[in-house]
Amino acid sequence: MNEYRHHILTRGRYQIVALTPDPQFESDDIYAYAVMSSSGLKMRQELTLTDARNWLEFWIEQERASSGGSSPDMMEPSPPGEPSKLQAVRKRR
Repeated sequence: MNEYRHHILTRGRYQIVALTPDPQFESDDIYAYAVMSSSGLKMRQELTLTDARNWLEFWIEQERASSGGSSPDMMEPSPPGEPSKLQAVRKRR
C-alpha cells in the first residue's frame, strides 16, 4: 500500500500530516496522522489529529525544557534593523 502525506499544520520545525492511501486528499481516506521533522523523518504516528497534536505539544515542551529555554525555531522578536545606506532616487517623468 502506498502512503501519501497531506499537510495539516506546521508548528516550529515540525509538521503534522494526514496519511491516506491515495494521492488525492479525501478526508474519508485518512487512516492516521503523522508528526514529521523538518528533515522528513516520521517521528510519531497517531490515529487522531488530537492525539498527534498532543504528542507534538509534549515533544516541543520536552525539547524546550532540555535546551533550557525556547528553541531557536520559535518566533522571537528581531533586533532593530540598521538604517539603509541606499539613497532614495526620484524617478524622472
